[in-house]
Parts: sequence; C-alpha cells; structure tokens
Amino acid sequence: MQRTAPTTAIPSVGIPRPLVGAGLCAALLGATAWAVLAAGWAQNSGGAVVVAIAATIEAALLARAAVPRWVALLLAPILALAAIVPTTLGAMPFDGNPGVGHAVARYASALTNGLGSSADWPFTVGLCAVLWLCGFWVGWLAIRERRGVLAVVPIYAILAVNVLNTRMVDNVALPEALAVCFSLLLVADAHLDSLQARWTSRSVISLPGTRSRFAASVAVMSVLLTLAALLLPSISSTDISAQFFPGGGTNTRNLGGHPIARAPASISSIQFNDATQPGGALISQPQPVLTYTVDSASPVYLRVITDTRFVGGNWYKSLVGDTAGSITWDGLPFPGGALPRDRSLADGATSSAVRTVRSQIVMQADATGNSALTPFVGEPNTIDQAGIAYGVDTPSSTGLLTVDSVQLDAGIDAGTTVNTTGFISTASAAQLRAAGTAYPAFVRTYTDLRDDFTHGAAVVSQLAQAWTAGLTNPYDKASAIEAHFRNASFFTYTLNPPAVPSNMWPIVYFLSTGHRGYCQYFAASMGAMLRSLGIPTRLVNGYGPGTAQAQNGRQGVRQQLVTTSDAHTWVEAYFPGYGWIPFEPTPPSADGNYVPFQRGTGAATNPGGAGSLPTPPSDIKPGFNNPTLPSGNSAVATTKGPSPLLVLAGIAGALLLLLIGFAVWLLLPRSLPGAWRRLETMGAVWGIRRRPWETHRDYAERFAVAPTAVVASLGELATLLGRAEFSRDGLDRATSKRAIASWRRILVAAPRLTWTLRHRRFEPA
Repeated sequence: MQRTAPTTAIPSVGIPRPLVGAGLCAALLGATAWAVLAAGWAQNSGGAVVVAIAATIEAALLARAAVPRWVALLLAPILALAAIVPTTLGAMPFDGNPGVGHAVARYASALTNGLGSSADWPFTVGLCAVLWLCGFWVGWLAIRERRGVLAVVPIYAILAVNVLNTRMVDNVALPEALAVCFSLLLVADAHLDSLQARWTSRSVISLPGTRSRFAASVAVMSVLLTLAALLLPSISSTDISAQFFPGGGTNTRNLGGHPIARAPASISSIQFNDATQPGGALISQPQPVLTYTVDSASPVYLRVITDTRFVGGNWYKSLVGDTAGSITWDGLPFPGGALPRDRSLADGATSSAVRTVRSQIVMQADATGNSALTPFVGEPNTIDQAGIAYGVDTPSSTGLLTVDSVQLDAGIDAGTTVNTTGFISTASAAQLRAAGTAYPAFVRTYTDLRDDFTHGAAVVSQLAQAWTAGLTNPYDKASAIEAHFRNASFFTYTLNPPAVPSNMWPIVYFLSTGHRGYCQYFAASMGAMLRSLGIPTRLVNGYGPGTAQAQNGRQGVRQQLVTTSDAHTWVEAYFPGYGWIPFEPTPPSADGNYVPFQRGTGAATNPGGAGSLPTPPSDIKPGFNNPTLPSGNSAVATTKGPSPLLVLAGIAGALLLLLIGFAVWLLLPRSLPGAWRRLETMGAVWGIRRRPWETHRDYAERFAVAPTAVVASLGELATLLGRAEFSRDGLDRATSKRAIASWRRILVAAPRLTWTLRHRRFEPA
C-alpha cells in the first residue's frame, strides 16, 4: 500500500515564506518612516527610511538564523550603529573639530538627546535611532516570536503621534494608510506562522492551499478596511487632538525649554505661521480667513505677531518669561480699549510722526492658526475686546515698551469682529537718515545674531557689509539691502525654492547659491543682515493687503478679502525717536503685489525720488560672486563635512555586517526543518522552486545536474527529513546532527552548484 505524503510537508509555490514576513516588516517600516518625513519634522532626512528598513532586515536575518535572544540583544547596538552611522555621517555639519573622538561624542549626544534638538542633523540621528528600534522590534517579534500584535504596537504609537502633530494631514494620509494596511498583513502573517508551528508540533495536517487562501482573504480585507477608512466621511469635524494637545499640529520641537515651531519640509499650502522658517516648496490654495475695512486709501498690512529671536538661521517669537539683559517678555491683561503699553517717547515709544488708522476686522475661526491672536493694521494701539498683550517689559516702565501680539480672552470663532486702531509712521526718509544710533536700552537685544557650528552668521555679516559698502547711516543701509533683494537681476520670487543642504542655514544658501524663495526667505535674510550691521530688527508675521471685495461709498473706506495665500512676513527696523519702521524685501509676484512702504512727505529728499529706494552700487553681485569678499569664505569651506573615506568605510562596514548575518543564518540552522527551509530558499535563488505535489525526495532529485557528492547529500537530507516527519520515534540527536552536516556540505558546494545550474539547461523529468 503506497503512502501519500502529508500536505504539511509541502509548501505552496511562490516566494519563500521567510521572505514574506521580512518583506512585510520592511514595507511597514518604510511606510512609517515615509509618514514621519512627510509630516516635515526635519529636512533632508530621507536616510531615516533606509535605517528603518535596514533594521527589519537585520532582525529578520537574526530571527531566521535562530540565534539565542541574548545574542540578538548583544548584537543590537552594533547593528544599530552599522545602519545609522553610514546613513547620517555624510550630513554631519562640520564644527571645526575633525577628531574621531569628537565625532563619537556628537553621535552619543544626538542618539540620546537628538529628538529634543532644533538642529536638523542631531534630530535626524535621534529619529533614525527611534525608527531603528521600532524596526528591530517589529522584525524580531513578528518573525522569531510570531507575535504580530505586540510587534506593531510601537508603530501605531508613532503613527498616532505623527498624525496628531502634523500641520497638514493630507501630506501623511497616504503613507499612514499604507502603514496601517501593511501592519494588518503582518499581524495576519505572524498569526498564521504561529498556527502552522502549533499544527506541526501536534502533527496536524492542513489542507492544500490553506495558507494561500488565508493570505488572500487577509490581503483583500486589509485593503478594503484601509480604503474604507480613507474614503468614508468622518463622524465629526471637531479637532479632537486639540482637546488633548493644545497647540497641536504645529510640529514643534523643544529648544531651551520652549516649544519651537518647525516648518514642514514637504510641500504644504501657504498659511499663517507664527515663526519665520524658510522651508520647502509651497502651493497656493487660497481659503478666506478674514475681511476688513480701514479708513486709509493706501494698501495696508495686517500684523499678527513679531518674531524677535534668531536661532540657528530661523526666527521665532519670544515667550513669556524670556529675558534678555534688563528686559523681560511679559503678558499684561487688559479690559479692552487702550493697550497696556508705555507711551513715553523717552522710553522708546513711537514718536508723534504717526497717523492713526482705524479698522474693523471680521475673522474666521482659524484666521491666526490655533491661537486667538488678533490682527492689527499698523503698530497696535487700541482694541474693543479684553485680552492679553504680549511684549517687552521692564521694572521701570509703565507698560509694555513694544507689543508683539494680542490674544483675545473670548477666543476667535467664525464671525468674530474686532475694532482696532494702530499707528503708521509718517516719518520721511530724511528724518530716518538723521535718526542716528542712540538706541534705547531695551532694543539692544534686537541686534542678537547668534552663530552656531555652521558659521552662518559670519557669512551673513560679510554679505551685509559688502552690500552696504560706503553707506553711513542705518536707513540707507536697510534701504540698500531691501532694494538688492527686490532687484530681479539678483533674486527671484518662487514657491518652489531649491533644496537646501542639511548642513547650511536656508538663508545662507538663499543668499549665496539659490537666490530663489518666497517671503520668509527674503524677510529672514534681510532681518539677519540688518542685525549683523548692529541695526535693531524684528520680523512681522501676518497678512498682506488682500483684494478689494466691496466699497461702501464713503471716501477711503473699502472692504478687503484676505485669504490664506495672503499670509506674509516682512521686516521692521528700529529708529530712535520714530520707533519700528517697516521694510518690504519681497519682490512683487503672482502671489502678492508687494511694494516698498511709503515714507512721509519728506520722502522727496531721497535722491531716488519720492518713495523710491537707493540703487546698490553696480559692482555688487549677489552671493559669493562679490569680489570684495575675503578669499576662502565659501559655503563649501564653512560647511565641510567628514571625509568621504569615512563615509565609504561606514557603508562597507554595514554591508559586511549584513553579509555576516546572512552567512550565520545559512550556516547555523537549529533544526532539520530549518536546514530544509534554507535549501528551498537557495533553490528559489537557483530557479528550482518546490512544487506543491512534490515530496522531499522528488524535489531533491531535480538537482540531478549537481555534483555526485551534492546529490548524495541532498538525498540523505530528504530521507532523514521524511523519517523525522513521518516516523513515530522521529530522529535521535546524532542523526539530526548528521542531517544538518549534510546541509552544510551542500552549502559548501553552493558556488559550484550555482555555476552549473546557470550554465546548463535543466528540465525536470
């Protein structure tokens, strides 16, 4: 009586089962890393995807090699460094110390504290470390332990944090959906592996095609569930995350104990932001945010908040409690009416050379983002609602010396209306030229231009001095820089600026190489250049004039519509006796017809004509082409990274570790079925896949073209495996070792067998 081989010993045709789990793990981590990068946490950090996938591959190799858990634990730090260091070494900003020990210390700091850093490189290293841990956890738990649900728990934590904090949910929707889909498939695959292991241990025979039908069902249901989650309308439009995470969605990191908003590195829409950070590409998708009427015939800007701190090439607002010398940024409540500000000219308040502009502003709920900040036309003066005014305070002042922003107590809902007054300077160009530099003590902090290891401030300072050579007063210097930016021969407005190297300030790249950007590039660059010249400067974030929507018939009173695409940033410099004077470095474009601010009636004394700006010397060229710059000052010289040899050595080390891991997996099967799985894997590489109806002996006979010794070892391995699976007593320990030794003899002959199979046509009988 002939005995039929049980189906448990016959896997289906197709990709070897170990590769399916490893592929799902890699796909899951790749999608997760993609989602994190799409949220814009850091620029130029695409290597995080490579690290995440490498972690799953390393874990899969160790899991399939069946090494003890303690061995995997010991190898984990080495494998992590092998993946992270080669990927991030080339982007490490040069800080003047090329020593290996110093580089090791920087990596140690970035690995432990990188996620709390505002600089991109340490943040990227910290992000890579987290993704590597998750990838290794997923690969080991899903493949070795066969515990799919536990494996994907940290992935769901990352996806939840990512979607709750991203500024643009649409950017992360696709990668997050793919990650969820892959996680469902991985959980099912691990569960089926666990079932198969229990069936084998209990000698339970599964029907042919069980695994393929199960896999197909799970795949279809995973895709359908993911599509349903993406396409079905939401139950509620309420921002639930905002209830748990106030201020969420701003994509923040922590710098010096204060949250700092990060501009997304991926493409997003133009919108108001309370920080000035030149970032990636933008698109214009205008959505109405407010309408306003104003008793002025001239175009006006609507200010919302000022950025006073310059850190790492970007501009940020100052928070309550920040101190600089004898001044403090404070918040003073008021019941409505006049704002609580010091109006004494001796203390540095705005002079009498101003006109008062009245405005009525009707806002949408998100007019100023997640905050209840209210816009003003001109320097804030009064408002008809209660709130808190934030700005600079000193112990001796009778109120805020400057007002950076005003927050309403009642919040902002759709239709919230405020009536405000503000001051617009009427000082002439001649008056501003004669203002001098006797600055009040409180504005000296507005000249702070902290440098860092990229030496960006030094480059900015050199360019500012070159652009203003021969000019003697702050107003002419500011006007020359403004005019230089607005000159189409030097700079171009675009929403799609060139990518910025990770080891360079965006404004330095903009000034020296790119020469293309949007308002944040122009304003941030001009503000930094003015500060480098010792001119007190701040940046203002708000909205441009908008477009005329209606006019009510009274002379000079009109209604303007402002959309998200009107979000804008401009520059203000301080002039003694006249206060903060605005400048517009952004040139006109399709996104906004931005023109220089008009000066007072004395502007005709300007040699360039009324309201015009001085023309920079014709021999001044943009960027590092300026012949007046000292030699040796270039972006490449100041941002030189590690030696390419170190990068190549790191990559070679990582590849070597991967090869060693694969060799360990091949050489050290812990069981006879494990050795046979390795044979089927190698057979798939050789083009000889096992068919569902083949016994072990039939499959081994298909290698007839192999050398005689290899054929004998294959036959012995097939015979002993059949005895282990079908005999009541199984194999003793010595026989199992003999069978594994047969596999190793086959493996030793693998190169020769590969050559033979690739050069001889083999057709099965």
